[in-house]
Amino acid sequence: MILLFYGLLLLLIGLHLYVLTLPATVGALPAAGEAESHWWGFWPVRYAPGWVVGLGVGAVIASMLWGWWVATPVRSADRENGVSESSFPADLTGVTVAFALACAFFAFPIVHTRWGDAYILANAVGWPDPALRLTHSWQAPLDVFLHSQLWLAFHERFQWRDATPVYRLLSPLAGILYLAVLLRLGRLKELASGWLTFGLLASLGVIQLFFGYVENYSFAAAGILAYLWIGLETLEGRRPLWLAASVLALLNATHPSTIVLAPSLLYAAWICWRGGRFSGWRIGAAVALPVLLAAGGTLLLMEAGGHGLAALLGDDRPGGGDGRWLVPLFAATTRWEHYTLFSWPHLVDFLNEQILIAPVALPALLLLWAGTFCVHLRSNFSVLPAGEKNAARFLLIAAACYWLFIWLWNPDYGGQRDWDLFSLSAIPSTLLLVWLLPRWLCSPRSLQAGALPLILFQALHTAAFIYQNRLPWEWPG
Repeated sequence: MILLFYGLLLLLIGLHLYVLTLPATVGALPAAGEAESHWWGFWPVRYAPGWVVGLGVGAVIASMLWGWWVATPVRSADRENGVSESSFPADLTGVTVAFALACAFFAFPIVHTRWGDAYILANAVGWPDPALRLTHSWQAPLDVFLHSQLWLAFHERFQWRDATPVYRLLSPLAGILYLAVLLRLGRLKELASGWLTFGLLASLGVIQLFFGYVENYSFAAAGILAYLWIGLETLEGRRPLWLAASVLALLNATHPSTIVLAPSLLYAAWICWRGGRFSGWRIGAAVALPVLLAAGGTLLLMEAGGHGLAALLGDDRPGGGDGRWLVPLFAATTRWEHYTLFSWPHLVDFLNEQILIAPVALPALLLLWAGTFCVHLRSNFSVLPAGEKNAARFLLIAAACYWLFIWLWNPDYGGQRDWDLFSLSAIPSTLLLVWLLPRWLCSPRSLQAGALPLILFQALHTAAFIYQNRLPWEWPG
């Protein structure tokens, strides 16, 4: 399996190097060049200095050589020790890395608003005319309200011309919450290895959302991680079900796309009921009451702001410019539809988005499934403790629901410019990979040999992505 991972990394490195040979983008808009439109998930490497690319490739290859060297003499006795536990999150090292990342969130904000609705949000939230100012939106009710109220409170004192400073403050704070939850996640025995949990999730392209990113997804990303953490602890009986339901309900009010995680909550409720922890009506109340309270509170908030049900059913309906939620089956009939569901361009966008945000997660999961699922996991899954089985199914449901969502949902601006909405899918799928890796690479030495190169490659890929979005850029006149 280690060799399969190394083969994957060599393939990804080769594709990145190939992209360096493609013609430069022509035009001012991000997807103006034909080469970039086909390879946009790899395109950040073109912005990195050549010597950095060379050092990065050398570092990844060196880590693979080191991993192969340390894994070769693994003894059979080592494999019998099972999954090793790591104290990484509690160590000074883990806190130091998290602190350095948190400082980077504030110190290196992105300098443009070319993705998604960023340009619209930055100006609409801070619009001079109060009658036209954006304070409420059904696209992200709590997120937009929080940013607008902070701008209203401080824009005169600090002479803020638009809402960009608010996002540059709150986005890193969401990142700090994400890192705090990540450190706690690393302590879960279900995930086994703190350094692996931290490394894979802290190197995702999702962390771009915490570098002063002007959009509605920063708190959603932190909230998804928090919900998955609480959900895993709920399955083990360490947290009450109503707390997991409350976190998800609040998360749904922050960004409605996270409703796709509801089946994982229902699975957790079923496990609690089957385990005899609560009667049926108490299980129903623990799930339904937080959802109803959050939905009711959100509706009251929106009605009080003059942007209630009429707006939800009218101009602010889900589905963007044309009000159509899903990728069309047979024909793209509006300018907001870019391809049909089973077309090659749709698949290209899907794969590019996964490579951009989590270059090793989905490919590694596919390798684990295709390479050893029938031989290894199926034979051993039945003997795993019930808690581990429940955790695996919970994460698989969350990941599968998000994969289905990003495959079906129509990106109004196209896959490249709507990467941020779809990036949230990488969190549950990466957590699933974190659960699986120690159960295939059973010894600590094998786990380090297989996983460290994956983490290093993903971190370098994400660093290039962040660097790209740090470069000055202006909207064409």
